[in-house]
Amino acid sequence: MKTKSAFFSSLFILACVSLMFACSAENGQDVGEAPHEPIELSMVTFWPASHPQVEKGHNSWIEEVETRTQGRVKINLHAGESLLGAREIFSGVEDGVADIGSTCPAYTPGMFPLTEVFELPGYRNANSIAASLTVHEGYKKFKEDLEVDEFSSVKVLMFWATGPGDIMSKIPVETLEDMQRLEMRAAGGSAVPVKTLGAVPHSMPMSEAYLALDQGLVNSILGPTDTMKGFRLAEVVQYVTRTPFLYNIPFVKVMNQDAWNSLPEDVQDIFEELNEEFVIKYGQIFADASREGLQFARDEHGIEVIELSGEEEDRWIERLDMVVDDWIEEKKARGLPAEEAVSITRELDEKFSSEYGDY
Repeated sequence: MKTKSAFFSSLFILACVSLMFACSAENGQDVGEAPHEPIELSMVTFWPASHPQVEKGHNSWIEEVETRTQGRVKINLHAGESLLGAREIFSGVEDGVADIGSTCPAYTPGMFPLTEVFELPGYRNANSIAASLTVHEGYKKFKEDLEVDEFSSVKVLMFWATGPGDIMSKIPVETLEDMQRLEMRAAGGSAVPVKTLGAVPHSMPMSEAYLALDQGLVNSILGPTDTMKGFRLAEVVQYVTRTPFLYNIPFVKVMNQDAWNSLPEDVQDIFEELNEEFVIKYGQIFADASREGLQFARDEHGIEVIELSGEEEDRWIERLDMVVDDWIEEKKARGLPAEEAVSITRELDEKFSSEYGDY
C-alpha cells in the first residue's frame, strides 16, 4: 500500500513540475534564464545641463528611448563637456569613448566641408524648425543623390539646427561700417561672412564665449538668442542686432557604429522612428528658447534690440553674395558637388520655411 501511495505522490509532483514548465514557456520566459540586464549607453554633449537643449530636448529623448524600449535601453547623459570637450565629441564617439554624442560639426573646421553649405548666408531660414528639417533631409539627399556621406564613420541619428542668429555685442551695431569695430566669436562657416562684412572672426565653442566676452578677448558674438539665458551671455553684452539672413548652425547626434550594430533590430527601429519625430521637436525647442532668451535679456538685463532698416539690410546681403559664390568655387576645386548641394539646400529651405514659417 505504501509503495502504491509513494508512486502516485511521485506522479503528482512530476505533473506539477511539468505544469510549471509549461506556464513558464507560455509566458515567454526561458526556464533557468535570468532577466536580461538593460543595454546601457553613454551620451555626451557640450550643452550645460541647464540649457533647454538638455532640459527639454536630450532628457526628453532619453526618456522616450527608455519608454519605447520598455526599459531595455538606458542612456546615461554627461552634459556640459564633463566627459569630452566640445571639439572632442565626434572623434570620441568614433573611438568608442562615448556611445552617443550630440555636437556641432562647425567645432571641427574642415572635417565636414560639404556640410558647411547649411551655414551659408542668404537662405530664407524662417525659424529653427525649418532649418532643422532642411539640414536633416539635406544630409539624406546628399547621401542618396550626390553619394556624399561625410559622417560614414558613425551612425547618424539626426540633425537639427539653430535657425536664425543675431549679433550680440558690447557696442551698438547699426550699419555695415560698425562691423569693422567688432572682434566676433563666429563658429565654423559663419566666420567667412562675418569677415566679409568687416569684423574679425574668432572660432570657439559656445561654452567658451562667456569667458571670452567677459575678459574682452572678443566684443561680440554671432549666434541664436537662446544663449542669452542658456549660456548667460546677457550678463556680458548690451546690444542685439537682428540678422536672420546671416546665421545658421547645424547640430548632429551620432552613435558609435559598433554600438549601433550591437543593438537588436527592433531597438534600432525604435531609434529611427523616434529620431525623425525629434528633428521637429528639437527645432521647436530652439525656436521657443530663442524667443524666451531675447525676452529674458530685455526684461532682466535691459538689452537694447536693434533692427536694421530695409536699405541697410540690402547693403549687407549684397556684400554677402560673394561668400556663396566663393564657397562654391572653392569646394568645386576640391571635387565636391557644391552647386548641387546649394541647390538642394535652397529648395529644402524654401519648402520647410513655407510649411513652418508661421510657428
